[in-house]
Amino acid sequence: MQSKTSFFNKGLYKKNISRTWIAGLLYFIILLLLMSVSYIISIADWDNTYFSDVGITKGMCLFMHMSDMPTAGLAVCIAIVLSAITFWYLFYKRDTYMMHAFPISRKSAYFTGIASILTVAIVPVIAVSIIMSIIALTVDTIAMGGIWYWALIVIVSTVLFLSIAMFALMVSGQLITGIAFYIIFVWLYFLMELAFRITSAMLLFGMGASLQSQKVRIFSPLQYIPGNCKVDYIACYTNNGYLKSLIMKLEGAEYLAIYFVAALILLTVSFLLYKYKKLETVHDFIAVPFMKPVFTIGMAFFISMVAGAFVSGMYDATGNHTYASKFAVAIVSSLIIGVLIFFATQMMIEKTIRVFNAKKAIYCAGYSVVALAVLLCLRFDAFKVENKVPNASDVAWVGIEANYTMVFTSEDEINTAISLHKNFLTDKKELRDVNVKYEHVNGSYFTIKYKLKNGDSIIRQYQVVDTESPDVSPEYVAATQPILDFLNNPTIIKEHVIGNIWDDCSVTDMYFSTVTYDEKHNEFNYYTEYFMNLSEYEKMKKFEKVYQALLKDIDEGKVFQTTFAGYSSEREDQSLYNDFGFNVVNKEVPYFSDVDTYYDEQYDPRTTYEGDGDMHEQSIYCSLNTECKHTLKALKDAEFYYSNDQVITWEKYNKVMGYEYEEDPETYE
Repeated sequence: MQSKTSFFNKGLYKKNISRTWIAGLLYFIILLLLMSVSYIISIADWDNTYFSDVGITKGMCLFMHMSDMPTAGLAVCIAIVLSAITFWYLFYKRDTYMMHAFPISRKSAYFTGIASILTVAIVPVIAVSIIMSIIALTVDTIAMGGIWYWALIVIVSTVLFLSIAMFALMVSGQLITGIAFYIIFVWLYFLMELAFRITSAMLLFGMGASLQSQKVRIFSPLQYIPGNCKVDYIACYTNNGYLKSLIMKLEGAEYLAIYFVAALILLTVSFLLYKYKKLETVHDFIAVPFMKPVFTIGMAFFISMVAGAFVSGMYDATGNHTYASKFAVAIVSSLIIGVLIFFATQMMIEKTIRVFNAKKAIYCAGYSVVALAVLLCLRFDAFKVENKVPNASDVAWVGIEANYTMVFTSEDEINTAISLHKNFLTDKKELRDVNVKYEHVNGSYFTIKYKLKNGDSIIRQYQVVDTESPDVSPEYVAATQPILDFLNNPTIIKEHVIGNIWDDCSVTDMYFSTVTYDEKHNEFNYYTEYFMNLSEYEKMKKFEKVYQALLKDIDEGKVFQTTFAGYSSEREDQSLYNDFGFNVVNKEVPYFSDVDTYYDEQYDPRTTYEGDGDMHEQSIYCSLNTECKHTLKALKDAEFYYSNDQVITWEKYNKVMGYEYEEDPETYE
């Protein structure tokens, strides 16, 4: 008979295995289908596969196959299933008392349970890895490292999520509640950050786009592990699609070590909770005293904060309201909802509706005071979130999106953009209520995005109105006009709207659509001249003349102008309905795309081609207007159109078609 102080009990171990082996078998079958069977099917007719055609070997294909296999997603499921089955007795009074009446110490019961869970969870992973290794030996051992690194990731992930599952089960006396806590704990950091970002987006000045910059952190292992601890590769292909090289990578070992240590600590904490867990806490919503206030306050604060922000949003939807009134509604709503949730959680914890007493009222009042203090800190920007502007030394590039999207990478331009942003923030009181102060002035939004050298992003979005309106104050103009002056600088426009090759490029294609009205059918006819009778050289000479004329109009501030007025029907008499665009090319200089950089648009990072990253041409669309005298004359001289009747404004088009609206014409097809 084993000692009561032993860490392991063989009889209990066998009993645990007898209850969970079916889950382990199902897990093994799933892994076998995902990994071995799917790979064998993919190479069954090898000579006729894509991989064979492009020069990928079976070993390379196996490594690529391993890079696509799930890791944390498998572990998060198997951990809670096995934990719940193994420690099910903790949630039923008769079984709890009977289990703890046996001559087995809690230490032995706990660690034997952990051992049985790990056995059932890890053996299938190792077994499938052995099978995959045998397959690798028959094709190419190049993938052997990827197979066993995948196994390591899954094993460490399993230990980590097992520790979270054990903690969740130990803090509750109800199985369903324990599983719910497990889900909450797995997503806890992500949900907390999301709550603050939602609140910030709805209430704080300039934070409307804060959700766009949320980044996966190490505190969210379910999301972080697949992206940072993985079997990965970079395949480089020739321009005709044949594999040139394959770089294989095993990433994130240092993070696995951190997660493993964290798992051991959490398993130790869970053991202490199990060791001192009182038998009478079975069926309790929360079985650990210190978790009761944590759960109550956490639920009350975060849910009420987000709910208050949404109530404020609904209030704002009823009309234009000042920043102060919206935040006041949010604070009052949050406090009221927080009190309701506080007592609702107390009812769940105490399993009674009789929770309204002086003691609970004092606790609730204390919570409300703290919650009010936090909300007031947000209101008065005590954490300097609204005024946060990064140091230039930390910035990789700055992007500004208004009518056009521009990205600034040079040191001088970054410093200028930061300076303009700081100047803009000097008078927040004037700027944050423009929708109320200048309710009848046309407006829009502009966004500033900082891409930091550490990979993080800071995004600020502001509501602005037309600076040329006679209704706006000098203070407003002083804050916003410098930004427009910077964006409308001809050099900035040419460099960031046309692109970095604007002054050293060939215009290889150009189009201008003519529009004529057919009275008989009451419709407009469209035509684009392609100069099919001309050689490429002759066409490019025409295009170059028009392009040079366009540059003159840019220098005179007639085109590609940024305004904060948004759409205005007053400009319909100038904006042309005709489409105009062109292609710029420089085979020697890579084209830097401001738009792609701003939106972090990337193709599959694992697939590259010779010369990748060297885009040498770009299509530019230009919205012309009647003030573009040089461009229109050049287009007519180049025979893109012959009569001024073929060039019409939006005003004329809408009048002829009978459209009378006050919104953006793009909404009308």
